[in-house]
Amino acid sequence: MKRLLLGIAMLGVAALLWGCPIYGNENRVCQGGGCYSCPDTTYSGACINWSCAQDSDCDSGYVCDQGSCTPGTYYPPDAGDDATADCSITGCPSGYVCKLSNGSAQCVELATGSDAGTGGDSASTGDTGTSTSDASDGSSFGVACNADGDCSGSGSRCVDGRCTAQVGLCSDGTQCIAAGSACVEGLCEARCSTTQPCPSGYGCDFTRGVCNLNPGPCTGSGASSCQGGATCVEGHCVPPCDTAVEGGTSCAAGQVCVNGGCIPDQGATFACANDGDQGQLANTCPSTAICLHHDCYPACDLDASPSSATCSSGTACKDVTIETGVYAVCAAPGTLGSDCDPAQGKSCASGVCINGTCQ
Repeated sequence: MKRLLLGIAMLGVAALLWGCPIYGNENRVCQGGGCYSCPDTTYSGACINWSCAQDSDCDSGYVCDQGSCTPGTYYPPDAGDDATADCSITGCPSGYVCKLSNGSAQCVELATGSDAGTGGDSASTGDTGTSTSDASDGSSFGVACNADGDCSGSGSRCVDGRCTAQVGLCSDGTQCIAAGSACVEGLCEARCSTTQPCPSGYGCDFTRGVCNLNPGPCTGSGASSCQGGATCVEGHCVPPCDTAVEGGTSCAAGQVCVNGGCIPDQGATFACANDGDQGQLANTCPSTAICLHHDCYPACDLDASPSSATCSSGTACKDVTIETGVYAVCAAPGTLGSDCDPAQGKSCASGVCINGTCQ
């Protein structure tokens, strides 16, 4: 009996060390930017990163890249090619990128968009042209788009001109690539006020302080439905852009050139994979940070006196609720709300979801 109890205890310790919860029925769920080990057949914050050793450990449309499954399809060399050739030297065909996969540099199909905390180091950068994801569920993640309607897959949206899976949407403004943005219904939007106007083509919702209004909706793409030289991008008439200018784009700071027009950068970036875990178990956060919404936030102690003593200036200790539990982290005012989460399909019964709060 003692040996049995000891064995169970050792299994529990092993699971803790590896950051893997013990599920009675472990499921591999591949969605958006990676594959995850989940307690059931749907993705949630309770899922952790699915580890792989070879491409066959991932679903169709994903390759094993440095121990994690990432979107892509292996590009086999032609009969006349040298199968041992290093693509970091030889390069890859259009639509493929050279990445470290299975311990060697291989050409895999390019799949842009947010990766929800998974990924690996590229051996070199290849062609960054448009490509179609090879997802087996009929989704269009990574495909070029100019409206949400161009994308398929539950909860997917058009983000910076690419179809992005629900799990790749922002949950909070702290994840936004463009500093100072707010996460509005899963997209990063510029802030605004009576003294801070919105980018051209966008209107300010002064009640909520975000640029999510459209003063002149348009359809299609190009300048056909816009006036004054503007071009239609994601339903907004915006200034045209030129990617050939020095520096890569003629758009203002915080904006990106998408489908020939300048729009606010809607994309989010992620730092960790395992929500609810801390340090290395989060894959990967600093030892004093917790992974929430696939990003790292400093842990704090609500019982400290004063509680803000453990947080940096401009932040305070607050409880944040996600699928795996409630966690105390340092957060700036107006961030990390627990009312809603577009990346998890958790919407507001009324109002607009901004930084996790229904407003």
